[in-house]
Amino acid sequence: VKVRRLCYIISVEVRSLIMANVNEKWCLEPDQIQFFHDNGYLLIRSLYSYEEVIQMRGQFHQLITQTDNRPKNISYSFMDPKESYEIDPFNPKNVQGMMDHVLASDFWFDHFTDPRIISVMVDLLGPNIDFHNGKVRNKPPGFYSDQSWHQDWPYERHTKPELAAAITYLDDTDFESGATEVLPESHLKGEWDTSDGYRIPDDQVPLEEHCVLSANAGDVAIVHVLAVHRAGHNFTNTARHAIINEYKTSETIDQWNNRCAFAGLPLARNSGLLMPRVSKLC
Repeated sequence: VKVRRLCYIISVEVRSLIMANVNEKWCLEPDQIQFFHDNGYLLIRSLYSYEEVIQMRGQFHQLITQTDNRPKNISYSFMDPKESYEIDPFNPKNVQGMMDHVLASDFWFDHFTDPRIISVMVDLLGPNIDFHNGKVRNKPPGFYSDQSWHQDWPYERHTKPELAAAITYLDDTDFESGATEVLPESHLKGEWDTSDGYRIPDDQVPLEEHCVLSANAGDVAIVHVLAVHRAGHNFTNTARHAIINEYKTSETIDQWNNRCAFAGLPLARNSGLLMPRVSKLC
């Protein structure tokens, strides 16, 4: 049963931020911070401008088409073409996922260290922020998600659940094209029971309460590590692309042997942002 629910999503039109100065910080409104703590997610509208999205899509197209001669740490996964669906020319190799894309270029280093994102994480998680990992999650035409409802916590255990993912949308993404679905307030219940250590049975999730995060290109969704959520299916002939960078407080200690690129890199201390814009220095 396809469930659609009009959800209250706090969002803002974000002003362009000149990123040459590492000390510049963008702050969330108090009601946004409260919404995240109450519900376990926050959808920020237009964090990236139209011009920034165009540039990001250009860099991303190179990332998913020029797959050879990349650092060995970068891994790709590909989806077999689905019957009755055409391959999107923007993603001709049907790249479904990547790990450690942050190693690909200075552009992607600057993306995960973007002062706007780090400022958001400081406001939502605390004054001391480290990087956790970076990945790409695409939904080519005909993509069917078999991950089901889950929390990120079993995949990424730490001493404390002080982590959150930032999902950057490069395409308009709604229910029919694989929008993320989330269960508000689910993070407040701690770790949920699973059928296999990861998947939460559908009968445990009240569908009438879940929220579809219909996003536009340039929007960013922040999802708490304990929030129950799932990726949707893409029933269209246009691929949908998203970049997921995860962050943590410096106080919570890795318990799963994280060897991803730049894992634990300090990004903020005492609310001060640490990373320079690498592309500005070249």
